[in-house]
Amino acid sequence: MSTANSETQAAQQRQQRNQCRLLAYAGSHDPRRRRVWRDALVADNLPLVHTIAGRLARQGALPFDDLVQVGSLGLMRAIETFDPKRQAQLSTLAVPYIQGAILHELRDRQHLMRVPRSLWELRQRQAKLQQQRCRQGLPPLGEAALAQALGCAPQLLREVRELAAVTAVRSLDAPRSGGEDGESPGSLLEQLAAPASPGSDAGPGDGETVSEETAAELRWLRGALAQLDPLIRELLEGRILHGCTWVELGNRLGLHPRQAQRRCLAAQAALQRAGASWRDGLSRSAAPTRAAAASPATPPAGSAGHSPPHW
Repeated sequence: MSTANSETQAAQQRQQRNQCRLLAYAGSHDPRRRRVWRDALVADNLPLVHTIAGRLARQGALPFDDLVQVGSLGLMRAIETFDPKRQAQLSTLAVPYIQGAILHELRDRQHLMRVPRSLWELRQRQAKLQQQRCRQGLPPLGEAALAQALGCAPQLLREVRELAAVTAVRSLDAPRSGGEDGESPGSLLEQLAAPASPGSDAGPGDGETVSEETAAELRWLRGALAQLDPLIRELLEGRILHGCTWVELGNRLGLHPRQAQRRCLAAQAALQRAGASWRDGLSRSAAPTRAAAASPATPPAGSAGHSPPHW
């Protein structure tokens, strides 16, 4: 009973401190003083972040400390948007912000493919066993011995290895393996940005060629990206090519994660609309040429169904 009373008293005292600090934060116009009050509020309300992060830690593979950091960003956002004029507690507003920030981070970090839980757990057990042997100074187990130690069939271990290769995300700007002449063929992104000309022997992929329509679309896309603001272009490349989260992009570019998300999605939608308009204009300009090619030739004089002209 005394423990419950002490916890209740601590919560009430925290609420009183929150009210005083929120009023001071809202009434201060000095950025440094506002930062001091905000940091004090974050430090005092970290137990709320720990509670939510501990509940959501079982839903993903991110460590608890990483979830606490992401949840703290959500708490900071809640403090910045809190209105002291409303008769509400900080925790009432902070819980959706903290939980939303953590859930967004877990969603952005999840694997692109859904993996059977049995194979995923077997992969975790295999890695743990090999790590234990490495710490003990023992050599790693072979396939047969590892399957016997884990109590599974060797075929399952082969599926686990294939699973690791399939679920690994490959970066477009990572260097490819060297060619036959020993020179690096560059990254996948470079080959997409500079495809081979139609009809050439070397294509952008493994011996594939690019059609004239695809080459024209790539040229248009490169031109459209070059005309974008550098900040917007970096947002698009970081999100689409590198798979960065909104939090990572915001920290890198000095933006709030929600602001980075809005700008990136707006730029992506604008590019899609511009691309659709460009394709429509291209198809309209090519329509007369196709119509002329498809129209039948004028039959010669005296042919069946046509009388010769009378001069």
